[in-house]
Amino acid sequence: MLYTVRFLCSVVDAFASFVRELLKAVVVDMACSPVVVPVPAAAVPPAGLVAATQLSLRRKARAPVAVQEQLRLLVTPPPVVAPAACDDDLGGCTVEEQQAEGKKRKKAAWAATRRPSSLVIPVADDAGEVPAGWGVAAAPEAEVAVEGEVFWLASRAGPKHAMEDGYGVITHKNDGDSQLAFYGVYDGHGGRAAVDFVSERHGRNVVSAVLAAGTEEDDVSAAIRAAYLKTDSELLTQLQGASGGACAATALVKGGDLYVANLGDCRAVLSRDGAAAALTADHTCAKEDERARVEREGGYVSRSGSGVWRVQGSLAVSRAFGDGGLKQWVVADPAVTRVPLSAGCDFLVIASDGLWDKVSNQEAVDAVSRSRATSCRELVDMARRRGSRDDVTVMVVDLQSFVP
Repeated sequence: MLYTVRFLCSVVDAFASFVRELLKAVVVDMACSPVVVPVPAAAVPPAGLVAATQLSLRRKARAPVAVQEQLRLLVTPPPVVAPAACDDDLGGCTVEEQQAEGKKRKKAAWAATRRPSSLVIPVADDAGEVPAGWGVAAAPEAEVAVEGEVFWLASRAGPKHAMEDGYGVITHKNDGDSQLAFYGVYDGHGGRAAVDFVSERHGRNVVSAVLAAGTEEDDVSAAIRAAYLKTDSELLTQLQGASGGACAATALVKGGDLYVANLGDCRAVLSRDGAAAALTADHTCAKEDERARVEREGGYVSRSGSGVWRVQGSLAVSRAFGDGGLKQWVVADPAVTRVPLSAGCDFLVIASDGLWDKVSNQEAVDAVSRSRATSCRELVDMARRRGSRDDVTVMVVDLQSFVP
C-alpha cells in the first residue's frame, strides 16, 4: 500500500511538472507574438489638418478578451505547494495521512490551472493614443478690399504663408496738379520686411522725382527709373543683411499720359475698347534677353525640376527691389512704357503673379468690364478656384477719369 501511495504521488508530481512546462511554452509563444491594438478611426486626423491642441489626453486601448485570458497566465504564475511534514520521509506517515496528502496535491495541481478572478493588463504608454482635439490647417486667409475714388482693390493671402503682397496709392493734388496720380502693386518674397518698406516709400519717391523733373516724355520716364533705383538703394541700406525682396508694377498718370513700370512678374494690363493689352513684360529668366544679361554679369541661370528658370539656382525673377545677396544680377532697373490716354482707354488692371499664373489678360479685362465694383474680388476668387496657392492682389484703375 505504501508503494502504491508513493507511485500515485510521483504520477501527480509528473503531471504537475508537465502542466507547468506546457504553460511556460504558451507564455513564451505569447511573448513573441506582438499584440496589435487597433486605433479607432476617430483618432486619425482628416487629411490636411494639423493638431491645434497638445495631446494632453491619452485613451488606453484595452486588449481583446481572448488576449486578456491568455495574458493572465503570464502575469500570475501557478502557486507552489509546500511539501507536507511527512514528505521527506513517507515511511513515518500513516496510511490515512498519506491519502490525505495525495488529495491535497491533486487539489493543488488542479487549482494551478484555474484563472484568477481579475487581472490588470499593462498597456504601453503610447498605445492607442488619441489627440485631445483637431483644428483647421491654417488661420483664416488675410483679405483686404478697398474702394477709392477711381480705383478698386482686393487682396487675399495664400494658404502657404503670411501675406507678402502690398500696394500703394497717391491720388491727392500735388503742387496743384490734380491730374497726377500714382498706383502700385507689390509682391514680396523672403518675408514682409522688403514689401512693407517698398509699399510705404516707393510711391512718394516716384511722385517727388516726377514733380522735380521736366515735362518732356523722356524726363518723366527717366525720373521714374531714377525713383526705382533710389527705392532699391534705400531698401538695401535700411535692411542690411536681409535677404528678401519685392517685385512691382506701378502706374503714374500725368498730363493725359499713362506711364507704366515694372520689376519682376507683377503685371499691368490695359483695356482698350474691351481688348486686353499687356503694358509690361515679366522679368524672368525664361526670356532669353534676361538670361543673357545675367550671364554677361558673371552669374548663371539653372532650370529646376519643375521647369522654372532661377538666377543662381535661387530666385525665379531676374529684376526686383532688394535681394542684396543677388544684387549683381537681380537689378532694380525697370522697364517704363508711356501710353497717351484716349477715349478708348477704359481701365487698367494691375496685379501680382498670383492672379496672372491662373487668369489670362483677356479674362481679367472681361471680368472688369462686367462690373468694376466687384471685379477685383471676383478675379481673386477665380484664381483661387483654379488652384492658386500664392498671394493674390488685384487693383483696377478707371482711366476715363484722366482722359483729356
